[in-house]
Amino acid sequence: MNDHRVSFYKDLLNSDGHSSKCLQRQVDVRSDGPSEALVLAERLVDNERLNADCIEVMHRTGGHHEFEHPSNHSPAPCKRTWNRVA
Repeated sequence: MNDHRVSFYKDLLNSDGHSSKCLQRQVDVRSDGPSEALVLAERLVDNERLNADCIEVMHRTGGHHEFEHPSNHSPAPCKRTWNRVA
């Protein structure tokens, strides 16, 4: 099992008409892979209400929080992204 962080985003337009991602919700889960992490996170989050446009799943090495050991640099986490199709 691995630690994964699943982030739910909404695409928004700012006053200049530029698109940006707004984080709606973020959950940490333990799973065998990114696809299972997504399924588990969607069970914990009411995605029907959120109606997220983009969901990112990142593998977290060692299960530590990013700021827990600032001097111990690890490689960039693996990230997978799912975009909702309208």
